[in-house]
Amino acid sequence: MAGLSFVDIATGQVLKTLKTGREPEGVMMSPDHKLVFVTSEDEGTVAVVDVASGTVVKTIKVGRRPRGIAFLPDGSRAYITNENDANVSIIDVAKLEVAGTIPIGQDMKPMGLALTKDGSKLYVSTGRGKSVAIVDTAANQVTATFEVGQRPWGIALSPDEKLLFSANGPSGDVSIVDLATRTVLKKVKAGDRPWGVIVVAQ
Repeated sequence: MAGLSFVDIATGQVLKTLKTGREPEGVMMSPDHKLVFVTSEDEGTVAVVDVASGTVVKTIKVGRRPRGIAFLPDGSRAYITNENDANVSIIDVAKLEVAGTIPIGQDMKPMGLALTKDGSKLYVSTGRGKSVAIVDTAANQVTATFEVGQRPWGIALSPDEKLLFSANGPSGDVSIVDLATRTVLKKVKAGDRPWGVIVVAQ
């Protein structure tokens, strides 16, 4: 089923599955834990799920092949990467509608997202573009890009936001990037086609 499942963590039982669109990819909960956004790659939409009622309350049309999702810390806006449109959709969360788009660059394939704690900078991986773009969320525009590896997919920031980690699928490694200099410090082998990165604070 092309949908989102609610799972009882204690028992592992699937409680409910909602239809959210074909090829669901990105899943993210809003900071207030009231909504869950789910992207549908095939249909170019974001399904908005109300957690309390367990229902899809709206489906928002975005761009072609939407992938990642990130919310501002205050939950006012969400960002959706549209891989085949080379841009990022901005969602007004209060209105649940598209408020604008951010072009990422020609030949870029926006995929993964990582947002700073203060919400001022959004990092966007670009797949075949081999790079990560930095978006100023106040101006809603790209301020810089830097190369990280072969087809970067999922990305994450270190707790102190000094490092960025990029899962590079085809090359089977993870790049560790110094954000002060925007250079790759090291590449670590990570098995076959790594997709995402999770950073655990110690």
